[in-house]
Amino acid sequence: MLGTLREEGILDDTIIVFTADHGDMLGRHGLWAKRLFYEGSANVPFLLVPQKGDDRVTENSCDDRLINLRDVMPTLLDQAGIPIPDSCDGIPIVGDRRREHAYGECNEGPMSARMIHDGRYKLVYYPAGNCRQLFDLHDDPTELHDLSADNIHAEELERLTVLLCSELYGSDQDWVNDAGDLVGLPDQECPPLSNRGLALQRGVHWPPAPVTPPDIGETNPGTN
Repeated sequence: MLGTLREEGILDDTIIVFTADHGDMLGRHGLWAKRLFYEGSANVPFLLVPQKGDDRVTENSCDDRLINLRDVMPTLLDQAGIPIPDSCDGIPIVGDRRREHAYGECNEGPMSARMIHDGRYKLVYYPAGNCRQLFDLHDDPTELHDLSADNIHAEELERLTVLLCSELYGSDQDWVNDAGDLVGLPDQECPPLSNRGLALQRGVHWPPAPVTPPDIGETNPGTN
């Protein structure tokens, strides 16, 4: 792509964003694929190359501000000098305006997961069983120590829980009782899965192709 832009003589006038819709656990915490709010799944790359001469983004600079994928559109509009609609939920990632926390959601019902991240502390919430996990990403970037039961971090846990409740809408609001307490959903048994197919990571074909055992005596069986 970059080669074509260069050959066409428009590379200097092109704004480039490189990002992804999700990461991959790759075995961290014994988990694979996405739909999780651990860093391996939720923390995705975001690279911005501005038009030539735009000094709002300096070469080799790195910014640790919190961003969401909903910030892609307003960032591109801002870089192109186009007004951002008032209805836009996101904010440009360049400039003085920064979000104080990031909210994430995945799935509905018993399979739901929600997240609040303030730049240092991350609260991961599973409504089934009303389970909270709290991580200090500064001291524990690999998320190996859940601090939700640590009295020393009770203030951070409560603060992020209040923020989480303020972001809930629709049927998610049923997880909060009349007193404003987060109560979630009844716990349920969730046996581990073998996941020998690595969640289709060897190639996605939907529906998955049937696996037919080779005929007896076949020396070089093909694959479906």
